[in-house]
Amino acid sequence: MKRIACLVGSAALLAAGCIHTNETVVKDEQRLPVEFENDGAARVFYEALSRMPGAGDRTESHTEVSLPVLFSHEQKVVRGPNVGFNEAVRRCDTNQDGKITESEARIFGATVP
Repeated sequence: MKRIACLVGSAALLAAGCIHTNETVVKDEQRLPVEFENDGAARVFYEALSRMPGAGDRTESHTEVSLPVLFSHEQKVVRGPNVGFNEAVRRCDTNQDGKITESEARIFGATVP
């Protein structure tokens, strides 16, 4: 009887496997095309971009679903670098003509901490 109980217990432990998956998704977008009026406008824009909060950080969202012992799934969504660049271009190019002037870049640079 003990032998059967040991066999059943061993079979139960082997059958109770766990499926675990990890997934990382990079959510990025294509860079907006942008022109600069002159080198000064480009320099001011990129200096301000480097000072923007989270410019070097990648934000992440994390989702986890699990059923103990049977199934576990994790998904992490990472924001790509082009998302921050595009946000900065949209903020800086106030008239949305695709060309950043030196005055637009200076105004943008003054608003970034």
